[in-house]
Amino acid sequence: MIEFSGDFESEHAPEELWKYFTDPDILAQCAPGCDHIEQESESELSATIAVGVGSVKPTFDVDMTVVEADEPNHLVMEAGGDASRNSFEAVAEMTLTETEDGGTHAEWEADANVSGLIASLGQRALGSVADRLVNNFFDDLEELADEGVPAESKISAKPEATASLED
Repeated sequence: MIEFSGDFESEHAPEELWKYFTDPDILAQCAPGCDHIEQESESELSATIAVGVGSVKPTFDVDMTVVEADEPNHLVMEAGGDASRNSFEAVAEMTLTETEDGGTHAEWEADANVSGLIASLGQRALGSVADRLVNNFFDDLEELADEGVPAESKISAKPEATASLED
């Protein structure tokens, strides 16, 4: 298990940023190495993402599910991906809090299980690449928000499974 965490500051309010974090079109523009993101349902997305770690550069077919969404404060997503001789499963969590000046402080953390060639590079190499990718993602998202690029919240948490069997 590899653990990642960090934070991000923005001048934009949580309510505004929430739209960017839950718009698949915006996510596709901001996610480094992302070819595309398709919305499969209200809570499920699929993507193709290329990630380079040293000489290993797999392209993952990724499935993501939003498991918790408390607008505009908290978002939890599960993701898994497969590539030639590589795979991963991850849970990512982000909390947005309003700052005194009306901006946003975002704290994020992710736990990932990685296997295959990419795992052989070790946590230190993966950690530095993950930090760079996440920072690029937040920078790109902030730039779109600064430019006023329209964003629309299109994803929400997967509904709880309910037993509705009647005798």
